[in-house]
Amino acid sequence: MNMESPSAGLAVQELEAGPEQWIVLYVPADTGVELDPSSIFREIAEDAAKRARDGQMIASMHSMPLRHAGVYVGRTGSGFETRVAIVVVYTMKG
Repeated sequence: MNMESPSAGLAVQELEAGPEQWIVLYVPADTGVELDPSSIFREIAEDAAKRARDGQMIASMHSMPLRHAGVYVGRTGSGFETRVAIVVVYTMKG
C-alpha cells in the first residue's frame, strides 16, 4: 500500500472516488500498544481543516479495526485495539 506520511503519527492515502469526491485512509504507526484516539483524531481534524480551505468537507467517517490485542494475564475484558485504519470520505462544499 503506497501511503504518504505527513507526520510521524499517520500515514495517509488518498483515492479519487468520482467527480469531486475522495476516500482518504489514515493509518497510525504500528506501535503494538493501545491506540490514542485523541492524537489520531487531532491529526485527522488538522488535515480536514486544510482540506476545508481548499473547498472540501467531510461527508462520512468510519474506522476499520486491523488488530485486536489479546487479554493480559490477570486482567479482565477483551483487550484493546492496537491497529486501525480511519476512512474519511471528502466531497466538495456546495
